[in-house]
Amino acid sequence: MNIYSGTLVSVKLQLFRQFGFQLIAMIAVLTSCSGDTKKEVHLKPNILLICVDDLRPELSCFDSRLIQTPNIDRLASEARVFRRHYVQAAICGPSRSSMLSGQRINSWDCWKEARKYKIETERPVSFAQLFHRFGYRTICIGKVSHQPGGVMDEEQTLHEVPFSWDEAYTPVGQWETPWRTFFAYSESKAYNKAISMKKDESRLPYEAADVDDNGYPDGLIATAAIQQLQKLASSDQPFLLATGFYKPHLPFNAPKKYWDLIDREKIPLVENYRAPKNVDSAISIHNSYELTMHYHWPGGPGNISETEAQTLRHAYLACVRYADAQIGRVLDELRRLKLEDRTIVVLWSDHGYHLGEHGMFCKDTNYEIATRSPLIVRLPGMVKRGESTDAIVESIDLYPTLAELCGLEPPEDLQGKSFVELLDDPLAQGKEFAYSFHGRDKRMCNTVRTDRWRLIEWREADGRIIQTELYDHAVDPDENINVARYPDNREVVERLQEILNSVHYSKFLKLE
Repeated sequence: MNIYSGTLVSVKLQLFRQFGFQLIAMIAVLTSCSGDTKKEVHLKPNILLICVDDLRPELSCFDSRLIQTPNIDRLASEARVFRRHYVQAAICGPSRSSMLSGQRINSWDCWKEARKYKIETERPVSFAQLFHRFGYRTICIGKVSHQPGGVMDEEQTLHEVPFSWDEAYTPVGQWETPWRTFFAYSESKAYNKAISMKKDESRLPYEAADVDDNGYPDGLIATAAIQQLQKLASSDQPFLLATGFYKPHLPFNAPKKYWDLIDREKIPLVENYRAPKNVDSAISIHNSYELTMHYHWPGGPGNISETEAQTLRHAYLACVRYADAQIGRVLDELRRLKLEDRTIVVLWSDHGYHLGEHGMFCKDTNYEIATRSPLIVRLPGMVKRGESTDAIVESIDLYPTLAELCGLEPPEDLQGKSFVELLDDPLAQGKEFAYSFHGRDKRMCNTVRTDRWRLIEWREADGRIIQTELYDHAVDPDENINVARYPDNREVVERLQEILNSVHYSKFLKLE
């Protein structure tokens, strides 16, 4: 008997809404046994992955007092909000590589070796490739991996993540190439002096042009995602649609109407606008180089007055409102097309962001403000909707989680761990530890975060430890006092150092 025939279809859908994708996986197995593979493909859940660049948890659904984010808040009210989600590197490339591969990656391009292969290796190089193998149509729009549009050249022909996408592109509009859209200003301009984007005169790292949403690239990315959803809705083939928005990444450029939504006078000053106590600032604190060295900055590297800092915070928040609006457009279309009941929605950011905390702007540190980022997951038929969890999870956990939800078998050696149990019960147990890394000036910095503690360890290239930092989140959630040298904490430091030394990072992916 065909399990999908007649009234059994409606019964299956009711059970699906009640019990979720575990039931779908069982039905898929039964269907494949009956030989009706086309129907089995149709019933696999879709995935909409929304990646947001440089978005710290400055969202009203994360209790921010600075800003309203109505569209992300609406998603959060129907989903699981992960309040302690940590990235593996607080910088774009390695963080995205880790998320897509399920491995701890410490390089910008872990797929360099994999792209040399002309034939797919047995081991998938990303979860997109895994889903592609199991019949999904996989599409990448905007910035999902590090390269805009997921491509390595201006012609958009060489995929950064090989064997993974049926389509990978960025709508370039008036800016001509994907790379220029990343640093787009209005009137077809693009600028970043540090990485060969000197197409126009020197510019400040923010702009508020009086344009509509499509006056900057994120509006075009949202439109492209909507168009893809309209095509995909009429197909029996399940899809993985990954959509990456640029904002609030520098430059902080957004339509003026989003700047007008923010009252600068109500933006509070940062309370810890200084380095943590008991640290060597020359080691731990950078000069906000992505901001003050990549763009025209009158004060020079690292010199940001409080007045300028408030302007930058205003600009960042305007970009968050702009990104929120584009995300809302995509989610509205998903609902209009009646795809919500069979689509998993994930909102993820590649890292947090300093807006003056510890005297820094931008990312590329191992402090809480940089390594913690938003993660929101919505399932059709989800129980306990809108509830958040304080369990520790990592970006590398997304790969095995999505695979389990969709009944797929991921590689056994993934370093991530499925958090499906937390989607059922927000009070379930999370991870004991989360790990992050970054490097600067030929030095390596690794950190481990537990429920209470954060240990940060700096090493020279020869392996010598040059600075150890320990923060007690029970009394110091903003990480303002390094207590590593306090005698009472010696055992804590030694235990966490031992744990940190057991963690392995890779430059390239394992291919076999």
